[in-house]
Amino acid sequence: RTFWMVLVGGVFFGVGVMGVYGNGGERSVLVVVGTPGEAEYGDLFLESEALIADRCRKLGVGYHVVGTGEDEGKDREEVEEFLGELTLEEDGELWVILLGHGTFDGRDAKFNVRGADFSAAELDEWLAPKKEGVVVVNTASSSGPFLGRLSGPGRVVVTATKSGEEVFLTQFGRLFAEALGDEEGERSDLDGDGQVSLLELFLTASRGVEDYYLERGLLATEHALLDDNGDKKGTAADWFSGVRVAKKAKGDVTPDGLRAHQVHLAPSAEELALPPELRKRRDELELEVMQLRYAREEMEEEAYYRKLERVFVEMAGLYEGVEATGIGSEEAGAASE
Repeated sequence: RTFWMVLVGGVFFGVGVMGVYGNGGERSVLVVVGTPGEAEYGDLFLESEALIADRCRKLGVGYHVVGTGEDEGKDREEVEEFLGELTLEEDGELWVILLGHGTFDGRDAKFNVRGADFSAAELDEWLAPKKEGVVVVNTASSSGPFLGRLSGPGRVVVTATKSGEEVFLTQFGRLFAEALGDEEGERSDLDGDGQVSLLELFLTASRGVEDYYLERGLLATEHALLDDNGDKKGTAADWFSGVRVAKKAKGDVTPDGLRAHQVHLAPSAEELALPPELRKRRDELELEVMQLRYAREEMEEEAYYRKLERVFVEMAGLYEGVEATGIGSEEAGAASE
């Protein structure tokens, strides 16, 4: 956990840097299990789904799975119907996780389900009514084009491949599910703040993929990407040192990863105790801090610290207000029991 000591009017305030993307409402998870092609792949996808389902059940997160029922020809329709009902609700976060195979014909990328497949364009259309708090994790082969289509404001998109040409079975889905199912976060809580962000899940799974191919002496056939700044380009795990971007993009581009590190399927008790409106403003201020850090080399030192101080003063004021009113203290105690 990162901890800032901020001097405001001669008094120190401790400001914890962590967050939840969106407005703090309920979280829902939709997992779509694709057609296996071969029995061994089907077992792999089902094992990954079981890990995610078990974690959601223990967290009390709304959970729905498509692709495991008996009605084998209606998976596409079930996904469309489910999202059509859910995305009318603006509050809360929606996670869509795709486990299976994908295809790309040079123009359209699709996710393979029983019956008619659905494309990146169709999924984008189904998600359009929900303007913020959307997470899409496509762990399939040929999933890269989904990032370019789905990237946009209010969304975090993860794909197992960087392009549609990476057509082989991916290991990313299995490793992502294992990281998500790790209740203690021993491998995935990279910053030690007691909660695992979507960015940390992405980094843990991506590095697991790298290890998988290195240990077997194989050339990697998958390269995962994350996009949360809406520029439709994505960022690979090797751009990060810990949870911070360590490389510099060309031009005036906000790096990916900042918002994804504010997304938690299992927020800590301390986090859950914060009022939604305070959490939302705190998240905005945290993004300002991280963006300032990223742009520091291009700024004059005095201007950098002046802007940083302004953000810290407001952030400290938010936390001071919470401490003064005692908001969230009872909720934090209940959540930790």
